[in-house]
Amino acid sequence: MPRELVITNGDSAANSMKTVGIGDEVLPWRDVLHMGPVPNVGGLAALSELRARYLASSDWITLDDALEGMKERDQLLWDNEKFDRLTLWFEHDLYDQLQLLQILSFLAENPRNDGAVHLVQADDYLGVLTPEELLPLADTAKPVTQAQLLLATRAWSALGEDTPESWAALLDQDLLALPFLRGAVVRMLEELPDSRSGLSRTERQILDVIDQGVCEPRHMFGKCQELEEAKFMGDWGFFHFLQNQARAAKPTLHGLGSASFAPRQSDDDRKKFLTSALRLTDFGHDILAGKEDFAAHNEIDFWWGGTLVTNDDLWRWDARNSVLIAP
Repeated sequence: MPRELVITNGDSAANSMKTVGIGDEVLPWRDVLHMGPVPNVGGLAALSELRARYLASSDWITLDDALEGMKERDQLLWDNEKFDRLTLWFEHDLYDQLQLLQILSFLAENPRNDGAVHLVQADDYLGVLTPEELLPLADTAKPVTQAQLLLATRAWSALGEDTPESWAALLDQDLLALPFLRGAVVRMLEELPDSRSGLSRTERQILDVIDQGVCEPRHMFGKCQELEEAKFMGDWGFFHFLQNQARAAKPTLHGLGSASFAPRQSDDDRKKFLTSALRLTDFGHDILAGKEDFAAHNEIDFWWGGTLVTNDDLWRWDARNSVLIAP
């Protein structure tokens, strides 16, 4: 019987696939590429090491485990030709679309030329589907086309450039080969500081839900997810953004006190964070009212793909007019 390697977004989907026998080996890709540095550094191994160090610096995993996990993951991708078939299973949201771009770009550089690479593109969340609901999706797998490989290569390279210009320019191009890419391009651009508030869309949504009376972090994550056209962010990443708003030089919210979130913390410390009663500062209210700019009062220093966004190199996104604004 032909052996099949399946690559998908994470452990939840992978475990369900294993339960019903989808694929002989299932590889969860496990990377939050919408956060942290994703520069064009010249090869899978170099980027994987950079990503491992970023994930470890965020205290999501130890450095040794991150490096080893990336090494094992990448080796299985390199060895994909040992399988008779390679099937990629990815959904419609930003998290998955960036992973898909990375893998397709790799396959474009390292082609199989045997027609054995297939793609399942789902418009639902693979991780929440039951094993039985996943099975019919297997029949939707289609061979990866040259158009898809070329588009993924172009988009992946654009993400890794040191400005967001090429990524934004994708919106003026034909993206139909990857039908969910356009939404992902827009959503990634929305993680740049807004042209008026200086907040990313995620940060703005945090303030919005607090203003609506959802004041405990344990409830805020789900409420903010409801505001997304395609949910893509995990709770760990979300709490990172929340903490940044509370710890800023001029914060937008009060109420965390000394509480903080870390994946590897005690139950008591986690409960203290998740049940904190948050409220907007006057500055936060002024931002929501369009009277203030977060970036004018706080240090901006974060990676967006291959772009290091800082106060001195402050790329912004005007969501109202769909325009990228240069520093």
